[in-house]
Amino acid sequence: MLVEDYTIYRHGLRMILDLEDDIVVVGETGSAVEALDLAASSSPDVVVLDIFLSDGNGLRVCRQLVERFPGTHVLMLTASDDDADLVEAVRAGATGYLLKDIAPDQLPKAIRTVADGNALLAPELGATLFAEFSALVRGAPTHEDEAVAELTEREREVLGLVARGWSNRKIAGELFIAENTVKNHVRNILDKLQLRSRMEAAMYAVRGGLIDPTD
Repeated sequence: MLVEDYTIYRHGLRMILDLEDDIVVVGETGSAVEALDLAASSSPDVVVLDIFLSDGNGLRVCRQLVERFPGTHVLMLTASDDDADLVEAVRAGATGYLLKDIAPDQLPKAIRTVADGNALLAPELGATLFAEFSALVRGAPTHEDEAVAELTEREREVLGLVARGWSNRKIAGELFIAENTVKNHVRNILDKLQLRSRMEAAMYAVRGGLIDPTD
């Protein structure tokens, strides 16, 4: 589903995606107000969402989408390279964050990546997220809380690899388990820790001292 209030740009995105055999645009809107109702009626696997909408804030829409439709992944596609917007998007539960100047052929690849539940970040923004990780580490205790204690040994292992940015496929190969099993572990981790996305889980792992971001 496409949520973008710049009509010409949105139509351009649809033209790109209509060329892909495995991607179907089930709905599109330029309105933050209409986005939730459209998601409810179209059940998209991925919502491509801009931060700046004429009638609302895309970050708020992202949070509402993730809360109401847990099976839907949000890919922020925006002109904003502001550090605060990136961090807030992660906290809102976005699975991916890309800038609008990406090459056209990168969009379908990004949607497939996000649809599989894998985190995706514009390369030029990596330093921002790393800085956030580092700030969390410096200001947070390293002891495990009750939520972390509920994780199984395998779930802790998977969480550590998620925090390193590994895809489900790579984790499955490393641990010699099925990719669907990895997906189930990630879902259980998010449920137990009451998190919305893989990127938020990665931040949690660093904050709790479960992984060293410099490793």
